[in-house]
Amino acid sequence: MKKPPLLLLHGICNNANLFAVPSGLGMHLSEYFTIYPVSYPIEAHRNHPWDFDFHLQHDLPVIWQQICREAGEKPCVLGYSMGGMLSMAAQATGVIDAPAIITAGSPFTFGMIPLYPPLMRTWVRISALTGYRTVPIRLLGRIICAMMAATAPGRAAVDINLFRNLIKTACVNVPVETFLQALTWAKTRKFSDRTGENDYLQQFPAITTPVCLIYGTNDRIAPAHTVEAGYKAVASKNKALIGIQGGTHMNMTVGDNARKIAAIANAWCNRDEDSLEADLRQHATLACLQP
Repeated sequence: MKKPPLLLLHGICNNANLFAVPSGLGMHLSEYFTIYPVSYPIEAHRNHPWDFDFHLQHDLPVIWQQICREAGEKPCVLGYSMGGMLSMAAQATGVIDAPAIITAGSPFTFGMIPLYPPLMRTWVRISALTGYRTVPIRLLGRIICAMMAATAPGRAAVDINLFRNLIKTACVNVPVETFLQALTWAKTRKFSDRTGENDYLQQFPAITTPVCLIYGTNDRIAPAHTVEAGYKAVASKNKALIGIQGGTHMNMTVGDNARKIAAIANAWCNRDEDSLEADLRQHATLACLQP
């Protein structure tokens, strides 16, 4: 039987290799779907100083048309972290028209994010002084690993190892513009465009497609309340807010948590409503389900 298509959108400073790690999201999702992991910016845009808005306005329209042609139909979309933010903003603004959306670890408002904003601000200052506009993500990733190990060596050990593996396999250098927009989110606490004036969350009432928003109960980048903001804002008749017990921003990409997310995505996209709630309760904490 033909598997339904699923477009996979990666997070900030990643590429499609995020979905190719052993025992990762890609492997588990491929049990249920024909997966289409993509990298952005697309090849034609690699020389542009990209940020979130650039991906939304220039990369995703091309990607959406291409995957629709390849799949022969409109795919469902699963986005991790910034990829989930991108999928929801694209659906709200009419860039895509997905039959269903699943996000994992994607915040739609912002609280006090540890560690990352100070590092981003430091590199922005270095860029302003030197004129060097490329952020060396692998180098900064090693610094973050060292800081995590120093501050919480026991508790963070698993995440540190996952992070190190992703640095090697799925991280890319980015223009400083990417950090500038992320710092705008941290400063305004809003999911805004690069100007900080237009909040994408305010456009979520235009979303009526089924959405399933997944968070990790131990995720410090996208804690439950930042994900719940998206759940409350959409006008979808069918929507769910799901918590992965013990899930962190890193460990939802591999292993048992990735398996759980894949099972939830399958239940959300492929099954009838009578069995949906039971399937979701089997794999995670069902925070909210509508209808």
